[in-house]
Amino acid sequence: MVSMNLAMRGMFSLACLILTLGVVERAVAFDITRNDNLAVYWGQDSSGNQQRLSSYCQDSTIDVFPIAFLYIFRGTGGEPVIDFANTCNEWDQGTFPGTDLANCTSMTQDIKTCQAAGKLVTLSLGGATGQVGFSSDSQAQTFADQIWNQFLGGSSDIRPFGDAVLDGLDLDIESGTPAHYAAFVNRIRSNAGLTGLNATSFALNATAAHANATHGHANATNSHTNGENAKNTTTVIDVTNKNKYYYITAAPQCPYPDAYIGAALNEAPFDAVYVQFYNNYCGLDQPSEYNFATWDTWAKTQSANPDVKVYIGAPGSSDSAGEGYVSVSTLASYVSSAQQKFSSFGGVMLWDASTAHDNGRFDLGIKNAMTASALKITPEQLPRNASASTSGSSHTVAQKTGSSAKATDKPRVNSRSFRL
Repeated sequence: MVSMNLAMRGMFSLACLILTLGVVERAVAFDITRNDNLAVYWGQDSSGNQQRLSSYCQDSTIDVFPIAFLYIFRGTGGEPVIDFANTCNEWDQGTFPGTDLANCTSMTQDIKTCQAAGKLVTLSLGGATGQVGFSSDSQAQTFADQIWNQFLGGSSDIRPFGDAVLDGLDLDIESGTPAHYAAFVNRIRSNAGLTGLNATSFALNATAAHANATHGHANATNSHTNGENAKNTTTVIDVTNKNKYYYITAAPQCPYPDAYIGAALNEAPFDAVYVQFYNNYCGLDQPSEYNFATWDTWAKTQSANPDVKVYIGAPGSSDSAGEGYVSVSTLASYVSSAQQKFSSFGGVMLWDASTAHDNGRFDLGIKNAMTASALKITPEQLPRNASASTSGSSHTVAQKTGSSAKATDKPRVNSRSFRL
């Protein structure tokens, strides 16, 4: 007898399959119910050799790219400030007039390329040196509207990524006051028309809408064939644009509850949490203190989203974090255990793309190990349409444009892996 859990997973996978076959313009639809997804931060050039975003989308290894960071909420002119190190920043690429907000339209095509390959591209807010926080729910809601219009599904004269529409937001809040983030998240969901929905229920609703639209199209075709003059009145819902799903994630530290985003995790629905199991006493290098079970309990008993997924956050190399780095084989052991024990487990998060790639394709190694163990432990999970390449040579590295030199008088956002 198939359990309700497996039945729901199957329904969601079917929904994703239908979306993939023509409703959503993606090579392979992202399926958040899986337990072998890989999210990898990009943007802070931790290796000193960061390539452009699209170069990391050349194979199926990485599923989600949180790009980091939007690190100042209210800068000059009342606009936020973003910094993507050697790829785009306020000093080298220029800013919108009267602001310190970098014009990163040079990244527009990279974002679209990754999205066309089936990747999610989200914007990460905060970081270790972030100047963030809200004084009231009203201020948080106003900022949510601003972010919605500049980076997501709204419209504004100021669009740092041009007409590219990101797939959601990530909150890596490591400073400031913890208050009012729930109001921010709920306003984003309201703007997206997602109030009361999570990724699972949204996909099922979209599937039903697609089925209704297809039925209406069939009726119209039959009517035309039979020479009838009456017009079919079935409403066709365009889910490629208006009904796009926007994911919201967070990156709490492993000590529970997180000091900065912990309250919001209970008060507003997040789709996933990328728990940082490094630079902390409960890191991967401290197996006796490792506390994924605590986060699984939170997911099942306190999360505002009962379907939230919990990821194991890990450094992509020994240079990516002060402490907590473990080998691919050790991380794979943690993953296999989580896949067996915890239904909330969603995959692995790595900091960051540049260090993981330069560390012998650490990202590819853990993705292959994670996918292999998932096939054994959860065979009911539909196989991926394309497996990660087994050869690092398939990852084409695009040449960097512009200068990557860092002038000493130009401050940069420190890597999030080093907490203040």
